[in-house]
Order: sequence, then C-alpha cells, then structure tokens
Amino acid sequence: MKKRWKSGIAGAALLLAVSFSASAFAAEEGAAAAFGDIAASSSKAQIESLQERGIVKGITEAEFGPELSMTNAQAISLIVRTTQISLAAIDFKKAPTADGYYTKVRNEAWYAEDFIIAHYNGLDIPADFDPRAPITKEQFVHYLVQAVEKTGEYPMVKMLIVTQDEEDITATYQGTINRALLYQIVSLDEEQNFNPQHVLTRAEGAAILHRTLQFIEAHQAQEQQPEQPEQLDQ
Repeated sequence: MKKRWKSGIAGAALLLAVSFSASAFAAEEGAAAAFGDIAASSSKAQIESLQERGIVKGITEAEFGPELSMTNAQAISLIVRTTQISLAAIDFKKAPTADGYYTKVRNEAWYAEDFIIAHYNGLDIPADFDPRAPITKEQFVHYLVQAVEKTGEYPMVKMLIVTQDEEDITATYQGTINRALLYQIVSLDEEQNFNPQHVLTRAEGAAILHRTLQFIEAHQAQEQQPEQPEQLDQ
C-alpha cells in the first residue's frame, strides 16, 4: 500500500449504441418533465433537485436513464452547468469554434459550446477526447474539481490520506481526486477504494454534482457573511 500527500479541505464500459446516443444528446437540450424511471434510484432526490434547477435533463421528456453510462459529452456539459463557468471574462477577437481545439467535437453539436467553455477555463481535456465514449469516475472527478476551483478560493491544507487502490488511479488525476475527497464531493467505499476506472452512471454523476453544488454554495454563503466586530475585553 502506498501513502501520498493530498492537498485540499474539508453501466458497461462500452460506447452507447448510436441510436441511443443521438436521442440522449438531443434530449439534453430540451426541457424534461418529471422522470418516471428514478423511483428506485438511491439518487432520486438529488436528480430531482438538479432537474428543478435546470442542470440535469433526461434522455427523453419522461426518462432520465439513471443506470445508463454517462458519456463524455454529457459529463462536460453537466460540469459546466453545475459550476456555471463561462466565457464572460474573456474578450475574443474572433468567436472560438470547437474544432479549433478538439478533433472529435463537431461545431454544430449541442455540447460544443460547453467544450469551448471548459477549454478556456483550464480543464485539460485532450484534443482527441471522444464525446460519445463513457466517462470514468476518475475522469469526471478530475474535470469537475478543475471547474470547481474556478468558482472561488478554497482554503488549503496538507493532509496524509491512504487509499487502497491508489495504483489504479491515473497519476495526473491524483491531485484533483485528493482534493475532491477532502472537499467531500466524493468519498471512498467501505474498503477505502476510490474505484477510479468505474464507468459512471448518470445517477452516480448526478449525486456527485449535487454534493458539489452544496459545497460551492456553502462556501459562497460563508464568504458573504459580514465579519463580526472584534470583542474588546472590559
């Protein structure tokens, strides 16, 4: 077992069928009614909360597809929506296009703008990232933490943490995964495993996003509290 320093505070692994992918991508852009297929999901409350805020949408108007694998395109779009990162502070002489940075993202795709936003906000998405491929837990958490840290300044400490499956975590993702654990956006399982190569389901992704939103909003609320005047000894 290896130990490492962490910085921070307190489905199948196959591509979705082309027919499903096309409908899922299209549905992401439309408004969703109450989902009829999440009653048995442990993430039902989180999915409904995110739906009410316009963050998650369904694969159809009435279906969320909780146990379906989350695609790279869905993941990046949801991360952008949750953290509300944008291009507002960037002055472009020429409007950017997705194919200027990614080889597999079409400019007309519903998720193209989200990929551009992610790029300009420092998410290190590789140029050959396949939007149709399923996303792993470690990839999702890595990009999510990069986006979260664009939303504010979060206190940092050093802390020694041990995970049982450290050798399965991609080296370049270890830092962001460490911080996600300490932010309590994600947690280890009972055996102290992170399960980095697990292909994330849509329900699992929604649960992580809900915790992320709570983390961001709690920090922002704390930042907005007025400073208490210093009490002088009488």
